Amino acid sequence: MADGASSSGMKDDGDLEKLMNQLGICDDDLDDVVFEEEGPPVEEIPRWLAVARVHTEAEYSQTWVFANIAWGLAQGVKFRAVESNLYVLQFFCLGDWEKVMQGGPWNFRNLPVCIEPYDGFTKPSLIKLNSIPVWIQIHDLPEAFRPMASNLASRVGKYEAKEGDSMDFFGNFCRVRVKLDVHAPLKKAVSASRGGKRDIFIVRYERIPQWCEVCGLLGHGYKEHGNGIHAEKDMTYGQWLLADTS
Repeated sequence: MADGASSSGMKDDGDLEKLMNQLGICDDDLDDVVFEEEGPPVEEIPRWLAVARVHTEAEYSQTWVFANIAWGLAQGVKFRAVESNLYVLQFFCLGDWEKVMQGGPWNFRNLPVCIEPYDGFTKPSLIKLNSIPVWIQIHDLPEAFRPMASNLASRVGKYEAKEGDSMDFFGNFCRVRVKLDVHAPLKKAVSASRGGKRDIFIVRYERIPQWCEVCGLLGHGYKEHGNGIHAEKDMTYGQWLLADTS
């Protein structure tokens, strides 16, 4: 399914002048309906909204997509398909909304689900849905380098949070939460240098959805890459990238 393309084939990227040129209209053709800055009464503004899409080019049933995600919600969720593979979601309590926004990564049939908060006023098609939150593990990181964990993690994705260091923690790695760009290959390692000496640290991913062991991209497996037949030497993004969280 195409990501973010309208059914008419006309793309609205938020550039009003460009859109007006595409439509062949000018200011005189428009008569704005003016919304007051204070807006409608608070109780009438939809709350706890999000927009989402499934990161895939494959066809799937939109009817069952969110019924098959293991949200574990207290009060459920209502969703509306606004385009092919683009949805507006409404949660019914703050707890459920926060659980979904702060949790993840979420997946549908092991395909990544990109989901972002929604204010209810922006065009849904203009919300960037190109990342998922993931906890990564940076392995064998020396103690003196741990304060640099956020800098190292930023080479993998957009830094969000770091798990606090604890002397009773079991595991030779540092946990950091990042937003992964679903259009970029997974990073296998990060590096740092001190005094001209480079160190390389292996990266592993917790609860990550399906990825391709050949190209490292999310959203398809190696059997769906090319003709699906690959030499073992070409499958460099192996299952070792999946962190053991047991």
